[in-house]
Amino acid sequence: MSSTKLWINKLPNKDLLYEFVTYGFFPPLLAQILINKGFTDIKTAYSFLYPQLTDFSDPFTIPEMDLAVKRIYKALKKEEKILIYGDSDADGIIGTFILYDFLKLFTSEIDWLIPSKNKEGYGFHAKFLPEIKAKGVKLIITVDVGISAYETVNSAKALGIDVIITDHHEVINKPDTITVTGKLTPPSSPFYHLCGTGVVFALIRALRTYLYKQGYFKEKNPPSLRKYLELVSLATLADMVPLTGENRTITYLGFRDFSSPSFVATQVLLENFNIKHSLSEEDFYYRIIPKINATGRLGYPELAFKFLNAKDKETAQKHLSEIENLNLQRQEIETGIIKKFLPQIEKELKKFPFLFLILENIPKGLLGLIANRFKNLYNVPVIVVSLENGIGVGSARSPEDLNFFKVFSQCKDLLIQYGGHKHAFGFQIEKDLIPQLKEKLKNILSSISWKDGSEKYLYIDAETTLAELLHHEILYALAQLHPYGEGHSSPNLLVKNFEVKDIKILKDKHSKVVLKHGVNELCAICFNKILEQNQINLIVGNPFINTFTNTLELKIEDVK
Repeated sequence: MSSTKLWINKLPNKDLLYEFVTYGFFPPLLAQILINKGFTDIKTAYSFLYPQLTDFSDPFTIPEMDLAVKRIYKALKKEEKILIYGDSDADGIIGTFILYDFLKLFTSEIDWLIPSKNKEGYGFHAKFLPEIKAKGVKLIITVDVGISAYETVNSAKALGIDVIITDHHEVINKPDTITVTGKLTPPSSPFYHLCGTGVVFALIRALRTYLYKQGYFKEKNPPSLRKYLELVSLATLADMVPLTGENRTITYLGFRDFSSPSFVATQVLLENFNIKHSLSEEDFYYRIIPKINATGRLGYPELAFKFLNAKDKETAQKHLSEIENLNLQRQEIETGIIKKFLPQIEKELKKFPFLFLILENIPKGLLGLIANRFKNLYNVPVIVVSLENGIGVGSARSPEDLNFFKVFSQCKDLLIQYGGHKHAFGFQIEKDLIPQLKEKLKNILSSISWKDGSEKYLYIDAETTLAELLHHEILYALAQLHPYGEGHSSPNLLVKNFEVKDIKILKDKHSKVVLKHGVNELCAICFNKILEQNQINLIVGNPFINTFTNTLELKIEDVK
Protein backbone atom coordinates (compact mmCIF):
# COMPACT_ATOMS: atom_id res chain seq x y z
CA MET A 1 0.00 0.00 0.00
CA SER A 2 1.55 3.26 -1.09
CA SER A 3 -0.19 6.51 -0.25
CA THR A 4 -1.77 8.40 -3.15
CA LYS A 5 -3.01 11.30 -1.02
CA LEU A 6 -1.38 14.56 -0.06
CA TRP A 7 -1.27 14.94 3.72
CA ILE A 8 -2.12 18.44 4.91
CA ASN A 9 -1.73 19.59 8.51
CA LYS A 10 -4.56 21.80 9.78
CA LEU A 11 -2.60 24.25 11.92
CA PRO A 12 -4.74 26.06 14.52
CA ASN A 13 -4.36 29.72 15.41
CA LYS A 14 -1.41 29.93 17.83
CA ASP A 15 -3.03 32.50 20.10
CA LEU A 16 -6.23 30.45 20.33
CA LEU A 17 -4.25 27.28 21.04
CA TYR A 18 -2.36 29.08 23.81
CA GLU A 19 -5.68 30.28 25.28
CA PHE A 20 -7.21 26.77 25.25
CA VAL A 21 -4.15 25.24 26.89
CA THR A 22 -3.39 28.00 29.40
CA TYR A 23 -6.84 29.13 30.48
CA GLY A 24 -8.99 26.16 29.48
CA PHE A 25 -6.55 23.59 30.86
CA PHE A 26 -6.97 21.42 27.77
CA PRO A 27 -4.05 19.11 26.92
CA PRO A 28 -2.40 20.44 23.73
CA LEU A 29 -3.57 17.47 21.64
CA LEU A 30 -7.19 17.85 22.74
CA ALA A 31 -7.05 21.64 22.32
CA GLN A 32 -5.88 21.26 18.73
CA ILE A 33 -8.61 18.69 17.95
CA LEU A 34 -11.33 20.95 19.33
CA ILE A 35 -10.06 24.06 17.56
CA ASN A 36 -9.91 22.16 14.28
CA LYS A 37 -13.52 21.16 14.86
CA GLY A 38 -14.32 24.87 14.75
CA PHE A 39 -14.45 25.87 18.41
CA THR A 40 -13.20 29.36 19.15
CA ASP A 41 -14.09 29.77 22.83
CA ILE A 42 -13.37 27.61 25.85
CA LYS A 43 -16.90 27.48 27.26
CA THR A 44 -18.46 26.19 24.04
CA ALA A 45 -15.70 23.62 23.62
CA TYR A 46 -16.24 22.30 27.15
CA SER A 47 -20.01 22.12 26.59
CA PHE A 48 -19.41 20.09 23.44
CA LEU A 49 -16.96 17.73 25.09
CA TYR A 50 -18.94 17.25 28.30
CA PRO A 51 -22.64 18.03 27.61
CA GLN A 52 -25.12 18.27 30.48
CA LEU A 53 -28.93 18.40 30.70
CA THR A 54 -28.67 22.09 31.53
CA ASP A 55 -27.15 22.68 28.08
CA PHE A 56 -30.52 22.27 26.37
CA SER A 57 -31.65 25.60 24.97
CA ASP A 58 -34.99 27.31 25.51
CA PRO A 59 -37.40 25.61 23.04
CA PHE A 60 -39.60 28.72 23.00
CA THR A 61 -36.96 30.46 20.87
CA ILE A 62 -38.21 28.30 17.98
CA PRO A 63 -40.75 30.42 16.06
CA GLU A 64 -44.42 29.52 16.72
CA MET A 65 -43.53 27.12 19.55
CA ASP A 66 -45.65 29.19 21.92
CA LEU A 67 -48.60 28.95 19.51
CA ALA A 68 -48.16 25.19 19.26
CA VAL A 69 -48.19 24.51 23.00
CA LYS A 70 -51.17 26.84 23.55
CA ARG A 71 -53.16 25.00 20.86
CA ILE A 72 -52.27 21.62 22.35
CA TYR A 73 -53.18 22.89 25.82
CA LYS A 74 -56.56 23.97 24.47
CA ALA A 75 -57.09 20.49 23.01
CA LEU A 76 -56.19 18.84 26.31
CA LYS A 77 -58.41 21.17 28.33
CA LYS A 78 -61.44 20.69 26.06
CA GLU A 79 -60.75 16.96 25.63
CA GLU A 80 -60.55 17.34 21.85
CA LYS A 81 -59.42 14.32 19.86
CA ILE A 82 -55.80 14.62 18.67
CA LEU A 83 -54.22 12.64 15.82
CA ILE A 84 -50.46 12.35 15.37
CA TYR A 85 -49.54 11.88 11.68
CA GLY A 86 -45.97 10.65 11.19
CA ASP A 87 -43.52 9.76 8.45
CA SER A 88 -42.61 6.10 7.99
CA ASP A 89 -38.82 6.22 8.43
CA ALA A 90 -37.06 5.62 11.76
CA ASP A 91 -37.09 9.33 12.56
CA GLY A 92 -40.81 9.72 11.88
CA ILE A 93 -41.83 6.50 13.65
CA ILE A 94 -39.80 7.24 16.78
CA GLY A 95 -40.98 10.85 16.91
CA THR A 96 -44.60 9.76 16.50
CA PHE A 97 -44.24 7.27 19.34
CA ILE A 98 -42.59 9.78 21.70
CA LEU A 99 -45.26 12.42 21.12
CA TYR A 100 -48.03 9.82 21.52
CA ASP A 101 -46.46 8.38 24.67
CA PHE A 102 -46.15 11.84 26.22
CA LEU A 103 -49.60 13.17 25.31
CA LYS A 104 -51.40 10.06 26.52
CA LEU A 105 -50.27 11.03 30.04
CA PHE A 106 -52.79 13.88 29.79
CA THR A 107 -55.57 12.59 27.54
CA SER A 108 -57.16 9.38 26.28
CA GLU A 109 -58.37 11.25 23.18
CA ILE A 110 -55.19 10.51 21.25
CA ASP A 111 -54.56 8.45 18.11
CA TRP A 112 -51.78 8.02 15.54
CA LEU A 113 -51.37 7.34 11.83
CA ILE A 114 -48.23 6.42 9.90
CA PRO A 115 -49.17 5.77 6.25
CA SER A 116 -47.28 3.22 4.16
CA LYS A 117 -44.84 5.01 1.89
CA ASN A 118 -45.13 2.15 -0.61
CA LYS A 119 -48.88 2.66 -0.99
CA GLU A 120 -49.12 6.41 -0.55
CA GLY A 121 -45.67 7.85 -1.19
CA TYR A 122 -44.05 10.40 1.08
CA GLY A 123 -46.11 13.26 2.45
CA PHE A 124 -49.03 14.56 4.46
CA HIS A 125 -51.87 13.27 2.30
CA ALA A 126 -55.32 14.86 2.01
CA LYS A 127 -56.90 11.51 1.12
CA PHE A 128 -56.93 10.57 4.81
CA LEU A 129 -58.76 13.71 5.94
CA PRO A 130 -62.36 12.46 5.48
CA GLU A 131 -61.59 9.39 7.60
CA ILE A 132 -59.83 11.55 10.19
CA LYS A 133 -62.80 13.93 10.26
CA ALA A 134 -65.19 11.00 10.74
CA LYS A 135 -63.26 9.97 13.86
CA GLY A 136 -63.94 13.35 15.40
CA VAL A 137 -60.37 14.61 15.28
CA LYS A 138 -60.03 18.34 15.99
CA LEU A 139 -56.23 18.65 15.89
CA ILE A 140 -53.59 16.94 13.74
CA ILE A 141 -49.94 17.16 14.74
CA THR A 142 -47.51 15.98 12.06
CA VAL A 143 -44.11 14.48 12.81
CA ASP A 144 -41.21 14.67 10.32
CA VAL A 145 -43.58 15.55 7.48
CA GLY A 146 -45.84 18.30 6.16
CA ILE A 147 -43.54 21.29 5.68
CA SER A 148 -44.59 21.48 2.00
CA ALA A 149 -48.20 20.28 2.43
CA TYR A 150 -49.83 23.66 1.85
CA GLU A 151 -52.90 22.24 0.07
CA THR A 152 -53.47 19.43 2.58
CA VAL A 153 -53.36 21.90 5.46
CA ASN A 154 -55.94 24.11 3.74
CA SER A 155 -58.16 21.07 3.09
CA ALA A 156 -57.96 20.11 6.78
CA LYS A 157 -58.88 23.64 7.85
CA ALA A 158 -61.87 23.57 5.49
CA LEU A 159 -63.07 20.47 7.35
CA GLY A 160 -62.70 22.21 10.70
CA ILE A 161 -59.48 20.41 11.66
CA ASP A 162 -56.54 22.43 12.98
CA VAL A 163 -53.01 21.35 12.03
CA ILE A 164 -49.67 21.78 13.76
CA ILE A 165 -46.74 20.94 11.49
CA THR A 166 -43.57 19.64 13.14
CA ASP A 167 -40.88 18.91 10.58
CA HIS A 168 -37.22 19.49 9.77
CA HIS A 169 -37.04 19.40 5.98
CA GLU A 170 -36.20 22.42 3.84
CA VAL A 171 -38.96 25.05 3.87
CA ILE A 172 -40.18 25.57 0.30
CA ASN A 173 -43.63 27.03 0.86
CA LYS A 174 -44.55 27.25 4.53
CA PRO A 175 -48.12 26.06 5.16
CA ASP A 176 -50.61 28.60 6.50
CA THR A 177 -50.75 27.03 9.95
CA ILE A 178 -48.71 26.68 13.15
CA THR A 179 -45.34 25.30 12.03
CA VAL A 180 -42.58 24.19 14.38
CA THR A 181 -39.21 23.53 12.78
CA GLY A 182 -35.58 24.31 13.46
CA LYS A 183 -35.31 25.43 9.84
CA LEU A 184 -37.11 28.65 10.79
CA THR A 185 -34.28 29.52 13.20
CA PRO A 186 -30.91 30.95 12.08
CA PRO A 187 -28.44 28.32 10.75
CA SER A 188 -26.21 29.08 13.74
CA SER A 189 -28.94 28.23 16.27
CA PRO A 190 -28.78 25.00 18.30
CA PHE A 191 -32.14 23.92 16.79
CA TYR A 192 -31.42 24.37 13.08
CA HIS A 193 -30.22 20.81 12.44
CA LEU A 194 -32.72 18.94 14.62
CA CYS A 195 -34.24 15.84 13.05
CA GLY A 196 -38.00 15.29 13.17
CA THR A 197 -37.82 13.51 16.52
CA GLY A 198 -35.54 16.25 17.84
CA VAL A 199 -38.24 18.80 16.99
CA VAL A 200 -40.78 16.63 18.85
CA PHE A 201 -38.48 16.52 21.89
CA ALA A 202 -38.23 20.32 21.86
CA LEU A 203 -42.05 20.46 21.60
CA ILE A 204 -42.69 18.22 24.62
CA ARG A 205 -40.09 20.14 26.65
CA ALA A 206 -41.93 23.36 25.84
CA LEU A 207 -45.32 21.77 26.49
CA ARG A 208 -44.27 20.44 29.89
CA THR A 209 -43.07 23.93 30.87
CA TYR A 210 -46.32 25.50 29.71
CA LEU A 211 -48.46 22.90 31.51
CA TYR A 212 -46.45 23.51 34.68
CA LYS A 213 -47.21 27.22 34.49
CA GLN A 214 -50.89 26.41 34.02
CA GLY A 215 -50.91 24.48 37.28
CA TYR A 216 -51.13 21.01 35.74
CA PHE A 217 -48.70 19.57 38.27
CA LYS A 218 -49.95 21.05 41.54
CA GLU A 219 -50.78 17.62 42.94
CA LYS A 220 -48.17 15.50 41.13
CA ASN A 221 -44.64 15.75 39.83
CA PRO A 222 -44.07 16.75 36.20
CA PRO A 223 -43.23 13.71 34.02
CA SER A 224 -39.54 13.03 33.46
CA LEU A 225 -38.36 13.54 29.88
CA ARG A 226 -34.90 12.03 30.37
CA LYS A 227 -36.17 8.56 29.44
CA TYR A 228 -36.93 9.71 25.89
CA LEU A 229 -33.32 10.64 25.15
CA GLU A 230 -32.33 7.04 24.35
CA LEU A 231 -34.91 7.08 21.54
CA VAL A 232 -34.27 10.67 20.42
CA SER A 233 -30.57 9.87 20.07
CA LEU A 234 -31.42 6.78 18.00
CA ALA A 235 -33.57 8.85 15.63
CA THR A 236 -30.93 11.60 15.42
CA LEU A 237 -28.22 9.15 14.41
CA ALA A 238 -30.61 7.39 12.02
CA ASP A 239 -31.46 10.58 10.15
CA MET A 240 -27.78 11.53 9.64
CA VAL A 241 -28.22 15.15 10.75
CA PRO A 242 -25.15 17.14 11.89
CA LEU A 243 -24.23 16.32 15.49
CA THR A 244 -23.90 19.94 16.57
CA GLY A 245 -25.99 22.15 18.86
CA GLU A 246 -28.90 20.29 20.47
CA ASN A 247 -28.02 17.17 18.47
CA ARG A 248 -24.68 16.84 20.25
CA THR A 249 -26.35 17.05 23.66
CA ILE A 250 -29.07 14.60 22.61
CA THR A 251 -26.72 11.99 21.20
CA TYR A 252 -24.12 12.31 23.98
CA LEU A 253 -26.68 11.73 26.74
CA GLY A 254 -28.99 9.38 24.86
CA PHE A 255 -26.14 7.24 23.53
CA ARG A 256 -25.04 6.57 27.10
CA ASP A 257 -28.59 6.15 28.46
CA PHE A 258 -29.24 3.44 25.88
CA SER A 259 -26.97 1.07 27.79
CA SER A 260 -29.46 1.15 30.72
CA PRO A 261 -32.70 1.54 28.76
CA SER A 262 -36.02 2.80 30.09
CA PHE A 263 -38.31 1.24 27.49
CA VAL A 264 -39.16 -2.45 27.16
CA ALA A 265 -38.38 -2.28 23.42
CA THR A 266 -34.84 -1.02 23.92
CA GLN A 267 -34.27 -3.58 26.69
CA VAL A 268 -35.30 -6.35 24.30
CA LEU A 269 -33.05 -4.93 21.57
CA LEU A 270 -29.99 -5.16 23.81
CA GLU A 271 -30.90 -8.65 25.01
CA ASN A 272 -31.64 -9.87 21.50
CA PHE A 273 -28.32 -8.64 20.14
CA ASN A 274 -26.53 -10.03 23.18
CA ILE A 275 -24.62 -6.76 23.61
CA LYS A 276 -22.61 -7.36 26.75
CA HIS A 277 -20.04 -4.65 26.07
CA SER A 278 -20.52 -0.88 25.90
CA LEU A 279 -22.50 0.33 22.91
CA SER A 280 -20.69 1.68 19.87
CA GLU A 281 -21.82 3.77 16.91
CA GLU A 282 -21.59 0.62 14.78
CA ASP A 283 -24.22 -1.05 16.97
CA PHE A 284 -26.57 1.82 16.16
CA TYR A 285 -25.72 2.28 12.48
CA TYR A 286 -25.46 -1.37 11.43
CA ARG A 287 -27.50 -3.43 13.90
CA ILE A 288 -30.37 -1.34 15.27
CA ILE A 289 -31.27 1.49 12.86
CA PRO A 290 -31.54 -0.67 9.68
CA LYS A 291 -34.09 -2.88 11.41
CA ILE A 292 -36.31 0.02 12.45
CA ASN A 293 -36.01 1.55 8.98
CA ALA A 294 -36.85 -1.77 7.28
CA THR A 295 -40.44 -1.61 8.55
CA GLY A 296 -41.10 1.68 6.78
CA ARG A 297 -39.11 0.76 3.69
CA LEU A 298 -41.22 -2.35 3.11
CA GLY A 299 -44.52 -0.73 3.98
CA TYR A 300 -45.12 -1.78 7.60
CA PRO A 301 -44.18 1.24 9.76
CA GLU A 302 -46.92 0.40 12.28
CA LEU A 303 -44.92 -2.68 13.26
CA ALA A 304 -42.02 -0.54 14.56
CA PHE A 305 -44.47 1.74 16.40
CA LYS A 306 -46.11 -1.26 18.11
CA PHE A 307 -42.66 -2.58 19.02
CA LEU A 308 -41.72 0.71 20.69
CA ASN A 309 -45.09 0.82 22.43
CA ALA A 310 -44.84 -2.75 23.80
CA LYS A 311 -45.50 -3.01 27.53
CA ASP A 312 -44.01 -6.47 28.09
CA LYS A 313 -40.99 -8.36 26.76
CA GLU A 314 -43.03 -11.13 25.16
CA THR A 315 -44.94 -8.68 22.97
CA ALA A 316 -41.78 -6.73 22.15
CA GLN A 317 -39.90 -9.89 21.19
CA LYS A 318 -42.75 -10.99 18.92
CA HIS A 319 -42.68 -7.66 17.07
CA LEU A 320 -38.87 -7.63 16.91
CA SER A 321 -38.84 -11.08 15.28
CA GLU A 322 -41.23 -9.78 12.62
CA ILE A 323 -39.04 -6.71 12.13
CA GLU A 324 -35.92 -8.84 11.68
CA ASN A 325 -37.68 -10.92 9.01
CA LEU A 326 -38.59 -7.73 7.16
CA ASN A 327 -34.98 -6.58 7.36
CA LEU A 328 -33.82 -9.85 5.77
CA GLN A 329 -36.28 -9.27 2.93
CA ARG A 330 -34.97 -5.73 2.55
CA GLN A 331 -31.39 -6.98 2.28
CA GLU A 332 -32.30 -9.54 -0.39
CA ILE A 333 -34.18 -7.02 -2.52
CA GLU A 334 -31.43 -4.42 -2.20
CA THR A 335 -28.67 -6.89 -3.14
CA GLY A 336 -30.62 -8.07 -6.18
CA ILE A 337 -31.19 -4.54 -7.48
CA ILE A 338 -27.56 -3.52 -7.06
CA LYS A 339 -26.35 -6.63 -8.93
CA LYS A 340 -28.82 -5.93 -11.71
CA PHE A 341 -27.72 -2.36 -12.32
CA LEU A 342 -23.96 -2.61 -11.81
CA PRO A 343 -23.22 -3.63 -15.45
CA GLN A 344 -24.88 -0.51 -16.90
CA ILE A 345 -23.50 2.04 -14.43
CA GLU A 346 -20.28 2.78 -16.33
CA LYS A 347 -22.25 3.49 -19.54
CA GLU A 348 -24.62 5.79 -17.68
CA LEU A 349 -21.79 7.81 -16.12
CA LYS A 350 -20.23 8.41 -19.54
CA LYS A 351 -23.43 10.14 -20.67
CA PHE A 352 -24.38 12.00 -17.50
CA PRO A 353 -22.52 13.49 -14.49
CA PHE A 354 -24.99 11.62 -12.26
CA LEU A 355 -26.88 8.33 -12.08
CA PHE A 356 -30.56 8.17 -12.97
CA LEU A 357 -32.05 4.72 -12.46
CA ILE A 358 -35.63 3.68 -13.20
CA LEU A 359 -36.99 0.70 -11.30
CA GLU A 360 -40.29 -1.15 -11.39
CA ASN A 361 -42.12 -3.27 -8.86
CA ILE A 362 -39.99 -2.44 -5.82
CA PRO A 363 -41.10 -0.92 -2.51
CA LYS A 364 -40.88 2.88 -2.70
CA GLY A 365 -39.35 2.89 0.75
CA LEU A 366 -36.18 1.32 -0.68
CA LEU A 367 -35.53 4.08 -3.22
CA GLY A 368 -33.51 6.29 -0.87
CA LEU A 369 -31.50 3.35 0.44
CA ILE A 370 -30.56 2.21 -3.06
CA ALA A 371 -29.72 5.76 -4.14
CA ASN A 372 -27.46 6.11 -1.12
CA ARG A 373 -25.66 2.83 -1.84
CA PHE A 374 -24.83 3.89 -5.40
CA LYS A 375 -23.86 7.38 -4.21
CA ASN A 376 -21.36 5.84 -1.80
CA LEU A 377 -20.00 3.50 -4.49
CA TYR A 378 -19.45 6.16 -7.18
CA ASN A 379 -19.40 9.50 -5.28
CA VAL A 380 -21.87 11.11 -7.71
CA PRO A 381 -25.45 12.38 -7.36
CA VAL A 382 -27.91 9.51 -7.72
CA ILE A 383 -31.63 9.55 -8.54
CA VAL A 384 -33.72 6.40 -8.29
CA VAL A 385 -37.27 6.43 -9.65
CA SER A 386 -40.10 3.92 -9.33
CA LEU A 387 -42.79 4.11 -12.04
CA GLU A 388 -46.45 3.42 -11.41
CA ASN A 389 -49.51 4.48 -13.44
CA GLY A 390 -47.54 7.03 -15.44
CA ILE A 391 -46.09 8.73 -12.34
CA GLY A 392 -42.49 8.48 -11.19
CA VAL A 393 -41.78 8.55 -7.46
CA GLY A 394 -38.13 9.40 -6.96
CA SER A 395 -35.48 9.67 -4.28
CA ALA A 396 -32.15 11.46 -4.65
CA ARG A 397 -28.85 11.40 -2.77
CA SER A 398 -25.71 13.41 -3.39
CA PRO A 399 -22.14 13.79 -2.06
CA GLU A 400 -21.54 16.32 0.72
CA ASP A 401 -19.83 18.82 -1.57
CA LEU A 402 -22.97 19.35 -3.70
CA ASN A 403 -26.21 21.02 -2.62
CA PHE A 404 -28.25 18.82 -4.94
CA PHE A 405 -31.54 20.11 -3.50
CA LYS A 406 -30.67 23.60 -4.73
CA VAL A 407 -29.76 22.22 -8.16
CA PHE A 408 -32.96 20.19 -8.30
CA SER A 409 -35.05 23.21 -7.32
CA GLN A 410 -34.18 24.71 -10.72
CA CYS A 411 -36.24 21.90 -12.26
CA LYS A 412 -39.37 22.44 -10.15
CA ASP A 413 -41.43 23.41 -13.22
CA LEU A 414 -41.17 19.75 -14.32
CA LEU A 415 -42.17 18.28 -10.95
CA ILE A 416 -45.46 17.44 -9.29
CA GLN A 417 -43.91 17.95 -5.86
CA TYR A 418 -40.55 17.70 -4.08
CA GLY A 419 -39.02 18.19 -0.65
CA GLY A 420 -36.20 17.18 1.66
CA HIS A 421 -32.64 18.19 2.51
CA LYS A 422 -29.54 19.46 0.69
CA HIS A 423 -28.23 15.96 0.01
CA ALA A 424 -31.34 13.77 0.37
CA PHE A 425 -34.83 14.42 -0.93
CA GLY A 426 -37.83 12.93 -2.69
CA PHE A 427 -40.04 14.03 -5.58
CA GLN A 428 -42.82 13.04 -7.98
CA ILE A 429 -42.85 13.58 -11.73
CA GLU A 430 -44.93 12.55 -14.73
CA LYS A 431 -43.27 9.71 -16.64
CA ASP A 432 -43.21 11.64 -19.94
CA LEU A 433 -41.23 14.49 -18.36
CA ILE A 434 -38.36 12.31 -17.09
CA PRO A 435 -36.20 12.75 -20.26
CA GLN A 436 -36.52 16.55 -19.92
CA LEU A 437 -35.55 16.34 -16.26
CA LYS A 438 -32.44 14.28 -17.05
CA GLU A 439 -31.35 16.67 -19.76
CA LYS A 440 -31.93 19.77 -17.65
CA LEU A 441 -30.00 18.28 -14.71
CA LYS A 442 -27.17 17.33 -17.07
CA ASN A 443 -26.91 20.93 -18.33
CA ILE A 444 -26.97 22.41 -14.81
CA LEU A 445 -24.40 20.01 -13.34
CA SER A 446 -22.13 20.34 -16.37
CA SER A 447 -22.08 24.11 -15.95
CA ILE A 448 -21.01 24.17 -12.31
CA SER A 449 -17.92 23.02 -10.48
CA TRP A 450 -18.97 21.06 -7.42
CA LYS A 451 -16.22 18.47 -6.92
CA ASP A 452 -13.67 19.95 -4.55
CA GLY A 453 -11.11 17.20 -5.07
CA SER A 454 -11.11 16.40 -1.38
CA GLU A 455 -10.58 12.70 -2.11
CA LYS A 456 -6.99 13.61 -3.13
CA TYR A 457 -6.16 15.12 0.24
CA LEU A 458 -5.99 13.87 3.81
CA TYR A 459 -6.36 16.61 6.37
CA ILE A 460 -4.59 16.05 9.69
CA ASP A 461 -6.07 17.51 12.88
CA ALA A 462 -3.00 16.98 15.05
CA GLU A 463 0.31 15.13 15.39
CA THR A 464 0.85 12.84 18.35
CA THR A 465 2.83 9.98 19.85
CA LEU A 466 1.79 6.74 21.56
CA ALA A 467 2.68 8.09 24.99
CA GLU A 468 0.51 11.17 24.49
CA LEU A 469 -2.41 9.21 23.03
CA LEU A 470 -2.41 6.75 25.92
CA HIS A 471 -2.19 9.37 28.66
CA HIS A 472 -5.19 8.93 30.99
CA GLU A 473 -6.41 12.49 30.45
CA ILE A 474 -6.46 12.04 26.66
CA LEU A 475 -8.06 8.60 26.94
CA TYR A 476 -10.89 10.00 29.02
CA ALA A 477 -11.47 12.95 26.68
CA LEU A 478 -11.45 10.77 23.55
CA ALA A 479 -14.08 8.52 25.16
CA GLN A 480 -16.31 11.59 25.63
CA LEU A 481 -16.22 12.44 21.93
CA HIS A 482 -18.44 9.47 21.06
CA PRO A 483 -20.82 9.04 19.35
CA TYR A 484 -19.42 10.17 16.03
CA GLY A 485 -21.63 10.90 13.06
CA GLU A 486 -22.56 13.51 10.48
CA GLY A 487 -20.67 16.76 11.09
CA HIS A 488 -18.71 15.21 13.97
CA SER A 489 -16.18 12.70 12.72
CA SER A 490 -13.32 11.09 14.59
CA PRO A 491 -10.20 13.30 14.26
CA ASN A 492 -7.41 12.41 11.87
CA LEU A 493 -4.24 12.04 13.94
CA LEU A 494 -0.72 11.68 12.59
CA VAL A 495 1.15 9.18 14.79
CA LYS A 496 4.97 9.35 14.78
CA ASN A 497 7.93 7.77 16.56
CA PHE A 498 6.89 4.14 16.88
CA GLU A 499 8.01 0.71 15.80
CA VAL A 500 5.81 -2.02 14.34
CA LYS A 501 5.79 -4.87 16.83
CA ASP A 502 3.47 -7.18 14.88
CA ILE A 503 1.16 -7.37 11.87
CA LYS A 504 -1.67 -9.88 11.52
CA ILE A 505 -3.82 -10.36 8.44
CA LEU A 506 -7.51 -10.78 9.25
CA LYS A 507 -9.91 -12.56 6.87
CA ASP A 508 -7.31 -12.28 4.09
CA LYS A 509 -7.99 -8.56 3.58
CA HIS A 510 -7.62 -6.54 6.81
CA SER A 511 -4.42 -5.67 8.66
CA LYS A 512 -4.11 -5.51 12.44
CA VAL A 513 -0.94 -3.66 13.41
CA VAL A 514 0.54 -3.50 16.91
CA LEU A 515 2.50 -0.28 17.43
CA LYS A 516 5.10 0.05 20.17
CA HIS A 517 7.25 2.75 21.72
CA GLY A 518 8.93 2.00 25.02
CA VAL A 519 6.32 0.52 27.35
CA ASN A 520 3.42 1.84 25.29
CA GLU A 521 1.54 -0.35 22.82
CA LEU A 522 -1.48 0.45 20.62
CA CYS A 523 -3.51 -1.65 18.18
CA ALA A 524 -4.28 -0.12 14.77
CA ILE A 525 -6.69 -1.60 12.22
CA CYS A 526 -6.49 -1.09 8.47
CA PHE A 527 -9.62 -2.32 6.69
CA ASN A 528 -9.54 -3.83 3.20
CA LYS A 529 -5.77 -3.42 2.76
CA ILE A 530 -2.80 -5.69 3.33
CA LEU A 531 0.07 -3.81 4.99
CA GLU A 532 3.70 -4.81 5.16
CA GLN A 533 6.08 -3.71 7.87
CA ASN A 534 8.45 -1.80 5.60
CA GLN A 535 5.57 0.41 4.41
CA ILE A 536 4.76 1.82 7.84
CA ASN A 537 6.79 4.74 9.12
CA LEU A 538 3.97 7.22 9.69
CA ILE A 539 0.28 6.55 10.28
CA VAL A 540 -2.78 8.77 9.96
CA GLY A 541 -5.72 7.27 11.76
CA ASN A 542 -8.90 7.86 13.74
CA PRO A 543 -8.84 7.03 17.46
CA PHE A 544 -11.80 5.05 18.79
CA ILE A 545 -12.72 3.13 21.91
CA ASN A 546 -12.94 -0.62 21.26
CA THR A 547 -16.08 -1.44 23.25
CA PHE A 548 -15.18 -5.13 23.52
CA THR A 549 -11.88 -4.45 25.29
CA ASN A 550 -12.63 -0.88 26.47
CA THR A 551 -9.24 0.20 25.12
CA LEU A 552 -8.15 2.88 22.69
CA GLU A 553 -7.38 1.74 19.13
CA LEU A 554 -6.68 3.44 15.83
CA LYS A 555 -8.50 3.02 12.53
CA ILE A 556 -5.82 3.56 9.87
CA GLU A 557 -6.70 5.99 7.09
CA ASP A 558 -3.29 6.07 5.37
CA VAL A 559 0.37 5.18 5.92
CA LYS A 560 3.72 6.38 4.61
